Amino acid sequence: MPRWTGKWAGGRTYMNKQGGTVWVLEKQVHGRLYTTRLAAGNENEALGELALFKRDPDAYIARAQAAGMAPEREAATSPVYMDPERVGRFLEHLKRQGRTERHRKNVRNYLAQWAEALFEKDLRTLRLQDLKQVLNGWYDDAKKEIVAKRHRIAAIKSFFSWLREEEAVLTTAEDPTLALKVPPARPEKAMRDKGYSMRDVERLYAAIQGWESKKYGWKGTGRVTDVQPVRDVLMLHAKCGMHGTEIDRLARGEGKVKVLQGQGAIAGTITFVHKSGRVHVQSVDAQALGAALRLQARGSAPADWWIRQVVKRAAKSIGLEPLRMGELRHSFVTWAAECGVEVKPLEGGVPLSRIAATIGHQSAVTTKKFYEGVKVPPMIQLPIRLEHPEDPVLLLDRQLRDGSSH
Repeated sequence: MPRWTGKWAGGRTYMNKQGGTVWVLEKQVHGRLYTTRLAAGNENEALGELALFKRDPDAYIARAQAAGMAPEREAATSPVYMDPERVGRFLEHLKRQGRTERHRKNVRNYLAQWAEALFEKDLRTLRLQDLKQVLNGWYDDAKKEIVAKRHRIAAIKSFFSWLREEEAVLTTAEDPTLALKVPPARPEKAMRDKGYSMRDVERLYAAIQGWESKKYGWKGTGRVTDVQPVRDVLMLHAKCGMHGTEIDRLARGEGKVKVLQGQGAIAGTITFVHKSGRVHVQSVDAQALGAALRLQARGSAPADWWIRQVVKRAAKSIGLEPLRMGELRHSFVTWAAECGVEVKPLEGGVPLSRIAATIGHQSAVTTKKFYEGVKVPPMIQLPIRLEHPEDPVLLLDRQLRDGSSH
């Protein structure tokens, strides 16, 4: 498939296999979109063809097709399906664009549902009404809304845009998603109280259980879904106040998890790149350290849609509204301010303000920015107990607990 390389007054250009520029005429006249490949060797010749087209668009297209100038237009009559191969190429495109693995997993999930609904349907012939009918199939009567409407629409619009701009198998006139609007974020998101009580988070953590999946024929086999990674993500959100993107990068191996000995309640450090771009080091207890090590061994954090599904089931089982993982960061800040305790490494250390005064800095900010090399920073310890009988207990956990009891 051709990849567009530029624009000109009459449309767009792409590079053929021989490395030459191909001029494509794309113009909309009286509501009809005309598209044809020109037999032009340079821009001046393409502009000449554009002038002929403007005199009589219908006659020009007919003459061009009769002369064999538009093989792409003939190919344009073949169906375009939402098949796994094409979706796979789109996901690779997102990867080249630098989109996170978490984002790609979420998009893949939504596109898989779209593909099932649009099975064996030619995307060229789809209408806006067809897409809206599919969307209505995801309507939740209890919530009185279409589930994940914003994300579903954003995924399908992005896919169709790629079909037009990169694969060049659809024209603008054949893209019904252009008239499909992405709903704005809910206004109550900015108005509602953010954060949760420690008690509710503790109850939710203890309620996260795996279940036998009918989809995979596990009924009666004793096999259950693996939900430990979801508990690990919740642990890092609640105990460390980490962003979901930070957890995602950490799990992919883009951060460093270090085990420490002899530092009391501080079991290790997690080093990762903050969203601001600076390197951030955070001290953690044994539980959070175990969660980070398990996610890194797994190689990735669970996808957002899977986390939501697991949390929803757990919350429903104990009569809670589903918690939003992203808002646990707000909870961490609130808990830390209200009842957090600063735990320092046993090796001690001089406060940064004292260091700044000693070396002549008027502000400790300068010292922190350029000279601070703290390997084990203080840790904020919260009185929250996240416990589950199925949590793996590392040998490290036992050693640290035994050491803290003496």
